Amino acid sequence: MGRSKTAPRRLGRKIAIAAIGIQSATAGFIDIDTPLEKRTTKSIIDGTVYHLVMSDEFNTPNRTFKDGHDPVWTALDKPDDDSSSAGGGSQQFYNSSQVTTEDGMLKIKTDIGTTTWQRFDPVEKTWKKEHAYFQSGMVQSWEKFCFTGGIVEVDVILPGDPFIGGLWPAVWMLGNLGRATYEASTNNIWPWSFDTCDRKRQPAQTLSACNSANHFGMNPYQGRGATEIDLIEIMTGDSNGPLPSTKPPIELPYADMTLQVAPGVEENRPPNGAAPLYKTLLAPNGHTQWEANTWYEGIEFGGNTSINPFFYGTYLGETKPGEPVSRTKKQAFQADAVGGAHQLVPDHFKRVHTFRLEWQPGPGGRIDWFSKGHKINETLTMVGDGKGKDWLHAMTILDKVLNETMGSQIPDEPSYLIMNTAVSSTWGFPYDVPSSCTKCYDCNDPKCSCAFYAGFCKMLRNENVSMKIDAVRVYQSRDDSAHVGSSHSLGCDPPDHPTKGWIKGHSYRYMRNEPFSYADKGLPLRKIQTGGGTCMIDSDCGGNLTSVNLTAVDSNDGSNQTVGGRGKCVTGRDFKGIFSGSGNSKVCKCEPKFTGPHCLAQEHIDDTESAYENQNKKSLFHHIPDFRVTFVMGSFFVGLLTLLVVVNCATVQSRKTVVKKEDSNAVLWT
Repeated sequence: MGRSKTAPRRLGRKIAIAAIGIQSATAGFIDIDTPLEKRTTKSIIDGTVYHLVMSDEFNTPNRTFKDGHDPVWTALDKPDDDSSSAGGGSQQFYNSSQVTTEDGMLKIKTDIGTTTWQRFDPVEKTWKKEHAYFQSGMVQSWEKFCFTGGIVEVDVILPGDPFIGGLWPAVWMLGNLGRATYEASTNNIWPWSFDTCDRKRQPAQTLSACNSANHFGMNPYQGRGATEIDLIEIMTGDSNGPLPSTKPPIELPYADMTLQVAPGVEENRPPNGAAPLYKTLLAPNGHTQWEANTWYEGIEFGGNTSINPFFYGTYLGETKPGEPVSRTKKQAFQADAVGGAHQLVPDHFKRVHTFRLEWQPGPGGRIDWFSKGHKINETLTMVGDGKGKDWLHAMTILDKVLNETMGSQIPDEPSYLIMNTAVSSTWGFPYDVPSSCTKCYDCNDPKCSCAFYAGFCKMLRNENVSMKIDAVRVYQSRDDSAHVGSSHSLGCDPPDHPTKGWIKGHSYRYMRNEPFSYADKGLPLRKIQTGGGTCMIDSDCGGNLTSVNLTAVDSNDGSNQTVGGRGKCVTGRDFKGIFSGSGNSKVCKCEPKFTGPHCLAQEHIDDTESAYENQNKKSLFHHIPDFRVTFVMGSFFVGLLTLLVVVNCATVQSRKTVVKKEDSNAVLWT
């Protein structure tokens, strides 16, 4: 069905950062440590120049990412809601202390560790003790840095042993309307990318194009969702040969490169483990002999990449008792995972490799995945230095393919970045175990050993298992005519796709459940702390910073220079701030342009246009019809004129009184 009103055109802020003359650490979201040669890149698809709009080199050691510590990233302190739903059976507890910077890299550590908390059971109406036996980390840029369209590059060393299954490392993006692991925020919003009015699907899409009023600052007649684009999701393990239904043949380990999208194909879906069939076989009499599978045609694969036949998407059915969301039968829907499996080799787990995504958003757009080229010999070992010289074009999804199959589109939602490692009972763990096996997931319980991949617990117990990110960089085009799809834009709350009003109106969906919610104090994110961390000497507060010359961003004539210290260690009474200490206790006081409790983070200024802020800046009389404005304004001026007349009369009368008194005095003196 067609929409009854045209969606608002893209009004998001265009790229407005200066290419030359960035003078401080507060220049947008660009890390001052980013080398000059990395300030631009060329699109592999159209060959045009893209300019850096966000980067983090993670060069400063010992950074912390706890809520309120960093202006770009937030590391979570909560369980994964996925563990109690029809999702991935996550077994880890996300702890912000598992995320730090070391040796010039972001380090997300995964290890064995028990976390216990209380959960309210809505069915039995009682509090129950919950356990997670693994600790790991997730960092998000939700509500801090978002972008729509462009190029993403991530330099990464993958965690663990490539031939031992069980870890689930990922680098991905999610539309800002949903907050990853907060299932109440994504329910019936993830992963809709559908901007057409369809009355049958309307109940399942909370923000439907059929809605004449979407409320909370949302645009009417505009279908919205928390779309998901997975740059990489890593599957490890030993497959003992090529996996079935993969062409070219793919073995473990591999990287999933996926677009998660709704609405999904509902009928004749290909079964997991089998490749789709695109032709119907007919009997001699012309009747259907075997009904073919239905899937997306026209997806392009290359560079040691095959369609992923092991997962085609998730059916989000009616919510079961005790699950953290509420979904009726009418609100159930199918989501699709349109993606490929890209071959990895052991060297991806030893040295830095780069993965790249080119995203042209919206109708007519496309998404392309790339990895740095490498050669593989018969034993699947890396040949050469492992860095590769050329990009391998792994996969392409065109908007036309989505639109012709289900009417969906390439996402055009303002999206944020996520990096994490999960531990999942449905990702790399054995599906088939002996009948005598107890399916439990505690490495300290001998009865559970048969439910793990061989060597998994030993690996976590004896090795430093961490995903390491050397750099994250985002580029965008300044020329809309140079690429297909919609314009590129920055910001989490652009006027054409607002999010902040919705988030503020449903803030409880973006906060943790009890007992963690008590620490959130009514806000999904805490105010960024500037100083206040305990210290003994100045070096505890950042020390000096060596960086590139920032006055030549687009040229190659820059040289290294030393910028001043990040902060000083002062007594609590000498530090004025909400995080200050007291008396003679010593705390960090940050120099300008740096933030965080120990001044280890660079301050960033988000000057992107916000739909919510624009709404709040409007005139007091904005929502009053014209005739009422005229009446109110007229009454205001009449009242003002009357007041002036009264004041003037009073002034004249006062002067006459003074004159009379002066005259009277004069007579007396005579």
